[in-house]
Amino acid sequence: MAQPWAMKALGAMTAAEVLAALNQLPNLCPEDAALEKALRNQLASTLDRERPLEIAQPAG
Repeated sequence: MAQPWAMKALGAMTAAEVLAALNQLPNLCPEDAALEKALRNQLASTLDRERPLEIAQPAG
């Protein structure tokens, strides 16, 4: 089965990419609790990393 998206290292993914992967997880491997935990931890880490950039750059 071909992957519908390009492979990317978990640490290099943006929050949107990690969230998209989490949203697809129930369809692709619903019983993989370790992968879900890794994705959730990465999402939290990515949000912490990206959030200061959003605060520093005011919208507008």
